[in-house]
Amino acid sequence: MCRHATQLALILCGLSTLAAGEPFSVGSRRQLLMDEKFVQQAKGIQFVVHSPCKTGDRAIISEPDLALGGYHSVLHDAGVYHLWYTAGASILYARSSDGIHWVRPNLNLTGRGAANGSNLPPNLVLGRGVGGVEGGTHGLMVFVDPKAGGGERFKLVANPPEFDSQLQIFSSADGVHWKRAFTNVITFNNTVKPHHLDSQNVIFWDERIRKYVAYFRKNMREFGSQGRTIARAESPELSFFAKVDDCPVVMQADPEHVVRSESPRKERIALLDLYTNGALKYPWAEDAYLMFPTEYYHYGGQIAEFRKQAPINAGVLDTCFASSRDGLKWERYDHRPFVGLGMKGEFDSKRVYMVYGVVPAANDRELYMYYLGTSATHGWDRNDENNRLLTAADVAPTGPAAISRVVLRRDGFVSVRAAFAGGEFTTPLLRFTGEQLLLNVNTSACGELRVELLDEQGQAIPNHTLQDCDLVHTANEISRVVKWKGESSLKELAGKPVRLHFVIRDLDLYAFQFADRGGI
Repeated sequence: MCRHATQLALILCGLSTLAAGEPFSVGSRRQLLMDEKFVQQAKGIQFVVHSPCKTGDRAIISEPDLALGGYHSVLHDAGVYHLWYTAGASILYARSSDGIHWVRPNLNLTGRGAANGSNLPPNLVLGRGVGGVEGGTHGLMVFVDPKAGGGERFKLVANPPEFDSQLQIFSSADGVHWKRAFTNVITFNNTVKPHHLDSQNVIFWDERIRKYVAYFRKNMREFGSQGRTIARAESPELSFFAKVDDCPVVMQADPEHVVRSESPRKERIALLDLYTNGALKYPWAEDAYLMFPTEYYHYGGQIAEFRKQAPINAGVLDTCFASSRDGLKWERYDHRPFVGLGMKGEFDSKRVYMVYGVVPAANDRELYMYYLGTSATHGWDRNDENNRLLTAADVAPTGPAAISRVVLRRDGFVSVRAAFAGGEFTTPLLRFTGEQLLLNVNTSACGELRVELLDEQGQAIPNHTLQDCDLVHTANEISRVVKWKGESSLKELAGKPVRLHFVIRDLDLYAFQFADRGGI
């Protein structure tokens, strides 16, 4: 069943005076309507975060002797979907031609480790003697490095315990055969702030700033702090980033999530903090950074079931959504889950970790994302006492964990929405290239849209007024061409400063793009 929930964010109610300024150069690039960047004047609109639809697929299922971990990574490259997943404290590999049906190839790689032998999973690619890691692995994230040669274009980020849990980078030509390429690229003082980097840490090349950026766990254990936070660093080279201790925090739990415990000590504790981050730069639009932080809700003395005794480091997690234009300042919206927990008894009823990455569906209209779902709380199987307390509270696991797929329309993370009563907004000045205006829009049955082009003084441009615009209706399209009096050509306005003035009713508008004829 499709559980397509939405989350409401900022509501813009009043019109204001249009301000002049240097036009945004949007060229012919896709632009997401995920914040106020393209909303200078507005009335009756709101931003809405859209949750993806759960498919119920179980691409990989946890096995008794090969339990799934929380950290996994997916990408689409040269027509192939690649999945790296953590199981049995090692990294395994699967591939797919459609992103739905997965094959676990018989690779039978060997290494020098004492554990190496016939008992290894046939699709193991790192750990237990394979890929230069003698023991187990921790952390997993894979990206394609555009700065590297073909022999090292795939990069894998991990922090195996045998390397003192500091962050290492492995490289590969095919995503299967790995070798350690960079040592201790992110480090921390583990005697002062233990457990830094104990998460899925992220590194990727950011073409906008021409540097590598990293998002990683940073512990904040001061009195009354929110515990786990997300820090950021950048570097022109992969070989070295600043120490965790010296890096700024870019996201953490809100202050109201620190509460006073009902325990006899009445200490202040963090009700929740942020575990994984899933930060990425959206590849199909300009200057759109997305993050999928996992919020960890701690069971403790503030909960009646655990007032007398609380389990150690136990609780539940789901995944939220945030966006940014620069990767530094993030919009959290209203904190509702992006992928929430399943119903009681389902495989994903206690924890949801997003698999790192967003991949295109074959139909070019949708995106696929994946998540690890489990019915076991964080802290389950830590010790017998935790299991006893969690079982007594009726939150014991009910079945195996699994990696599942969710589906979202292309660009469909956030939309500008107007209710049935209608709304409107005007962009700042834009300078574009291309010959026509394309919209990613869903009117459903009753929605309507018109758009006009305004000059620098805010006056409607002849032949491109609201009255000239052909009504957009009955449209659920990724690239709907806008026409005025039956014509879509904007060639004579290319390169000139213009504004877009949208008048909308009962619809979601996700993105716009100026493009040459024939689409994007």
